[in-house]
Parts: sequence; structure tokens; C-alpha cells
Amino acid sequence: MSKYDSAWKEVIENLFEDFLQFFFPDIFADIDFSNGYEFLNKELSSIVKDNKIGRRFADELVKVFLKDGSEKWLLIHIEVQGYKENNFEERIFVYNYRIFDKYKKEVISLAILTDEDKNYRPNNYKTERWNFKCNVEFPLVKLVDYQNKIKDLENNKNPFSLVVLAHLKLIEAGKDNNKKFDSKITLIKMLLKKGFDKNRIKELLIFIDWILQLPEKLEERFEEEIEKMQEEKLMSYVTTWERRAKKEGRLEGRLEGKIEAAKILIKKGIDLETIIEATGLSKNEIEKLQQEN
Repeated sequence: MSKYDSAWKEVIENLFEDFLQFFFPDIFADIDFSNGYEFLNKELSSIVKDNKIGRRFADELVKVFLKDGSEKWLLIHIEVQGYKENNFEERIFVYNYRIFDKYKKEVISLAILTDEDKNYRPNNYKTERWNFKCNVEFPLVKLVDYQNKIKDLENNKNPFSLVVLAHLKLIEAGKDNNKKFDSKITLIKMLLKKGFDKNRIKELLIFIDWILQLPEKLEERFEEEIEKMQEEKLMSYVTTWERRAKKEGRLEGRLEGKIEAAKILIKKGIDLETIIEATGLSKNEIEKLQQEN
């Protein structure tokens, strides 16, 4: 599942308010979005770059303001992996402390887990000895918990209802590409009936397209279905060019697309290891692009 990290990062950054409202409504209610918010991914990367406790995943650091006028820092840790990892809680604890140590601001850590293990719920880091106690608990969301709430998701007006549905469809389909194809068409038709604005539709189309990837022949068939929708003016504002451009940007196409995607990831402050894994470009190629930027 780690190859979908970037899809989650992008949809969260572009639909951040919707993300909080869907998964963490209490937090959403306390934030004053009229004062704006700021993603600090480059800062986060510099804070944790020497962290040796396991591979980094899709992390976000966001600066927000609360309605009471105070300033807070949120570390939103998105774990996009399909297996249990024993030191997850330790990573959350270390990231939280390092950010606090740098900025001396209150840090709130949140976690989204997309793995399929219903019993894997790491939401607490605790150490205790000789009357010394350290206990850190953080809110945890498991996407598989929504598997018995499909109708609620279908009726929900928040864009992240479709994000969750897309990921559940991915789990359900497994390696069955025909199921992925059917799910992809169904989700896009559902998306168009939700009444979202153009930006939300575009971001959700990108996410669905990224998550439910198809082999070449089925992708061609899918493109034909999309063309029919456009001809019916159901998707007149989402051109095939836009979709193809995004595909190249997410590294499915030509070398030029991989280079452009690497530039985007560099600007977002993504670490070198992740860019190499996502793009397939060499370390030297990426370092050259970093120097150019």
C-alpha cells in the first residue's frame, strides 16, 4: 500500500479542511480557517531526516490557528501500509517530540491507517520504570472500520467519503482488475452526482485514478468510458488531457512525466528516498533536479 502514499498526501493537502471535517470533526470545529493554514513539509523533512526508527511514510506538518486566537501545530501522520509494524507508536512519539523541541509549540499527532488488519490499532506509546512514566495517546482512524458503513459513505456529502470508498474498493478488488474497473466507473459516476465544485471533483478524480490503477487494455477501455461521459457533458470540465497529464505526473508515463513529478515532490519537501521509490529515477538524477531548484 505504500505506493499510494503520494495520492493521500496530495488529496489531504488540496482538501485539508474536508479531511479534518470528515475524520476529526472536533478538531475541525476548533480551527479558524479564515486565518489560513500552512503546510510545513520541508520543515518536517529537516526535523526527521536523521530519524533511524524505520522507513518514513506520508507525513504532514500543518500550522493552523484556533478560534480562540491561539496558534497550534498539527502533525498529521498518514500511514499507508498493508502490514503491522511494531515501532509505529514510537515513530509518532519521536516525531511529536522533535517538532515540539524545534518550535516549542503544542503538537497534536493524528494517524490514519489504511491496512486491512482490524486488530492492529497502535494509538499509544508508553514507557515506565522506577516511578518514571511517559504515556502518549493519539487519535487513530482505521479505514476498514468503514466497511460496514458503505451506505453512509455513499450518502455522505464530504469528499473524503469517496476517498474512503475508493480505498475500500481497492481492498475488496484485490488483484481482480475487472473489479477495479467496475469500481472505478461506479465511483466516478457517484462523484458526479455529489454536486461538488470543480476543484473537488478534479482532486477526487485524480485520487480515484491513482488508487484504482488498471492494466493497459482496461485503461484504454476506461478512457473510452470517460470520453462517453464527456460527450454526454457529464464531465465537460475534466478533459482527457488533464487526466493524462496527471498520470504522467504520477509516474505512469514517459520520462518527462517522471521528471516533472520529481520536481513537484522536491518542491513539496519530500525526502530523497521517497522520491526515488515513487519515480524510479536514480539518486543522481534527483539530486541534479534538487540543485536546479
